[in-house]
Amino acid sequence: MKILQGGAPKCGNFWLYQILQETLKAAGHDASSFIQKQPIYQLAKHWDLNYPSQAGIDVIDITDLQTSYRISSIYRMPLLSMEEYLSQTSHVWTHSPVCKRSEEIFDQFDRKVYIIRDPRDRAISAARYYCSDYMLKYYPQPETDPQKFLDRNFESLMREWLWHVFDHLRLSRRNNIHIVFYEDLLTNFSEEYTALLEYLEIELPEEAKKNIEEAVSFEQLKQENPQHLRTGRSGYWREKLSQEQKNMAVRIAGPLMEFLGYSEEKGGRPMFPGNCTDRDFEELKRKILQT
Repeated sequence: MKILQGGAPKCGNFWLYQILQETLKAAGHDASSFIQKQPIYQLAKHWDLNYPSQAGIDVIDITDLQTSYRISSIYRMPLLSMEEYLSQTSHVWTHSPVCKRSEEIFDQFDRKVYIIRDPRDRAISAARYYCSDYMLKYYPQPETDPQKFLDRNFESLMREWLWHVFDHLRLSRRNNIHIVFYEDLLTNFSEEYTALLEYLEIELPEEAKKNIEEAVSFEQLKQENPQHLRTGRSGYWREKLSQEQKNMAVRIAGPLMEFLGYSEEKGGRPMFPGNCTDRDFEELKRKILQT
């Protein structure tokens, strides 16, 4: 089985990666890695990266002109043969937005899983990440304070999330993309995980499911990756964002947030109506462009 996982940056992608890896191992599926077979890996695994396993994760970038593989944000090379690449890996991660070649790449994977997170929480998390010691070391910038970075870049972070998510949802039905919500992994893990297993067509005994839930709990992963994981909760945008930013979020992404069930009320559960038609997305896009 070949799995491609996607999501806008800072939407819980690392968590999803661990869940999928543990699932493949528990089910006895191949969990091979392309990057771990490359000479650069022997050097990269000693680099000062964001978390211990980062050098060994297969990550690709998809653009109109090229698909490339990379290690974190430091090393990148063109991927000359997708067929050869996929013969050496079973689980690939991408942050790429939809482009002209996306569906061509989607077609080469058996399963596609896309994770979504409330864009307001995601913006706060992204600001912290871009101002982290790790990012400032490799991508220095004049703004090092997360709050000031958020204030200056909130609009662009919201727009990045908006079109990244919208385009993947729009293509989800015809490309058989399974949607996972970060918030459901936090509060309804068993139910969300059961749906994921059904999509993957993997059956696991209850004991294995419980072991995986424990292994990928936020507390456990944070203990193992303290630099990369911070809070492990949702809805903190209510305390962290200014009223102006809250209003801006609704103005930019209100129709899509409403479509997914990201409301102002606490306790609301996000949901994606998977039977949406092209006409539904055309109407949703019209609403987005009118805001």
